[in-house]
Amino acid sequence: MAISLFLFSTVAYSKTYECYRYVDGKPTGTWIKVKADSKSEATSKAYQRYDELGVKVDSVNCKYAAG
Repeated sequence: MAISLFLFSTVAYSKTYECYRYVDGKPTGTWIKVKADSKSEATSKAYQRYDELGVKVDSVNCKYAAG
């Protein structure tokens, strides 16, 4: 019970971010959503996801997605 309560409380504080990848200074492809506690964590998670997808990425820009 305590473990499930702990997991719920950590997830409850995560925010949803929309992250875009950039190649040669231009936004490329579509955005992805990640859950993170901060913008820097969202950026890190987005880099990981794009790497898993096998797409080229020079930089990532994440913004908080309300709702």
